[in-house]
Amino acid sequence: MRGQEGHPSRLALLGCLASLCVASVKGFATQTAWTTQTLESISLADNPSPQGPISEQERPTTTHGITEDAPYFVSPPLSSVRTRLGRPAVLTCVVKHLGNRQVSWIRGRDLHVLSYGQVTFSSDARLSVSHSEDSWTLTIKFSQPRDAGAYSCQVNTQPPQAVWYNLTVIEARANILGKETLYLQSGSTISLQCVIKEQLAIPGLVLWYQDDHLVERQSSRIKVTTRVTNVTTSTLTVEAARLQDSGNYSCWPSAGRPDSVLVHVIQGDPPAAMQHGSSAPGACPFLLVPMILTSLMFLLT
Repeated sequence: MRGQEGHPSRLALLGCLASLCVASVKGFATQTAWTTQTLESISLADNPSPQGPISEQERPTTTHGITEDAPYFVSPPLSSVRTRLGRPAVLTCVVKHLGNRQVSWIRGRDLHVLSYGQVTFSSDARLSVSHSEDSWTLTIKFSQPRDAGAYSCQVNTQPPQAVWYNLTVIEARANILGKETLYLQSGSTISLQCVIKEQLAIPGLVLWYQDDHLVERQSSRIKVTTRVTNVTTSTLTVEAARLQDSGNYSCWPSAGRPDSVLVHVIQGDPPAAMQHGSSAPGACPFLLVPMILTSLMFLLT
């Protein structure tokens, strides 16, 4: 009797379970569709277009118009950065919705990881990374020509997201017009003209050296004039040249590469071998001391 009375109860229970099962299947299908759509949106956010990082207005959204909280780059104001030799190079990367992910800076020429978060992985003390809100800044102090090239700011998503920067280090180069070796008669005028096409770290600062000594500008016989336009031109004039005015003359732009010329002041006709204008050996070592002095003057300014 109890079995017969319980039979309708069991049927009711089975019917209830069947209804719950159907509802669960429908719910699972709905959840799967939502999850697939969400993953597609996140995938779009994690893979910016080849043209560059996406902007706030271009971020992908769900069908409900809600922006996904996936990391993305804000287009850098300067993807091509230029700095002068000896000046800091500053590369700034802005990442929104970073969450618990980390930003790394990578050097392009050797794919060396320079930093992870705010920790640097370089023995070069000139490199540092700073973080402020959504900005991650790589700073290279006292930039050198070897620092030029590509740098990548990367977020450790799957797959990783990256934005690239190109750094150019401008090095001023001096060029003394004329021959590398000059022969002048005693009593004549030495006139050397140095042209620098690049912008100087300290505009108008050009130093002249005779061997390892700074040229005395206050002498009545010696005059240095420097003119700054779209190029910098510095002219050294030595009147009534004497035998002791012979030597290696070098033109040094501020924080730049020098150029030099060898001047011979002679009495009488020059030997036949000298008339060919060949450079005398051993002139380059004289550049070492001016290089140190110019570097110290640049750092103290």
